[in-house]
Amino acid sequence: ISSTLTWEKIHTWDIGLDIGAFNNRLTASFDYYVRKTLDMVGPAVELPNILGKDPPRGNNTDLKTYGFELEIGWQDKLENGLYYGAKFLLADYQTEITKYPNITNTLSTHYKGKKLGEIWGYETIGIAKSDEEMKAHLASLPNGGQNAFGSQWTAGDIMYRDTNGDGMISAGSNTLGESGDQRVIGNSTPRFQFGLDLDASWHGFDARIFLQGVGKRDYWNGTPAYFGSNRSNMWFIIGFTEHTDYFRAEQSNYLPVNLDSYYPRPLLSDKNLRVQTRYLQNAAFIRLKNLSFGYTLPRNLTNKFYVNKLRVFFSGENLWTGTK
Repeated sequence: ISSTLTWEKIHTWDIGLDIGAFNNRLTASFDYYVRKTLDMVGPAVELPNILGKDPPRGNNTDLKTYGFELEIGWQDKLENGLYYGAKFLLADYQTEITKYPNITNTLSTHYKGKKLGEIWGYETIGIAKSDEEMKAHLASLPNGGQNAFGSQWTAGDIMYRDTNGDGMISAGSNTLGESGDQRVIGNSTPRFQFGLDLDASWHGFDARIFLQGVGKRDYWNGTPAYFGSNRSNMWFIIGFTEHTDYFRAEQSNYLPVNLDSYYPRPLLSDKNLRVQTRYLQNAAFIRLKNLSFGYTLPRNLTNKFYVNKLRVFFSGENLWTGTK
């Protein structure tokens, strides 16, 4: 244990604005904040193995989180006794690493400048529909083709894009400065989280609708259960998701030709299953979180039964979810 190990430090600054107008029928608030977390306990500094022992972990990692929260509301009561209200909420944040002991800038761990949730992967051209299309693609990659991922590329296999123009598809040295054809293709952090709360009441009747969701989020599944084809271990086959939307160049006894499939041809290999744009999922959603209707009986009626208030209502949770 390092003798200099100490507590992490958190510094936060916030700027906000609150508004009320039209006799507070319209309300709004906005906050923008930056939170810096300094001297977090990170991994040990890389030192030569000649020392004979691992160095201790120390306070060598910093984070910065920044974001905003917005809330806008309106409520009013009309002359006919109808009350109604609406409230909209929107929040967003990102977290960036501002200090980390990664001298080589290896992508397999954190590094300075990384935003938490980053998804590194390859850009997909598509699935080759014929051997000729795959041969033409490989011919455009004269310095090694896609051999860094495997061999025997044919129809039904993925065609990766040469984003760095070096005539081959590879991960380079898998470092920040030499990432080959890898790039940041998405981020798993939920962005633009929102909510909409609507309510109304009139002569004892009341209703409320609450919607919530996430405006932007990327998700990489990449498991055998998702692809329905194996990476490298045939014993995982029993856990596959059964489906028929995989590439088929020829008709079988039971299934027709499928040249426009969503999935590549199934293989006991991961060469078609590299992290890539084609199978990056859009995890944004909107959900009907709550829906309720009610009726409160008149007090002059409930008082006859020595009841102060009696409300009959119907309520449902998570009734609908919309995705892309």
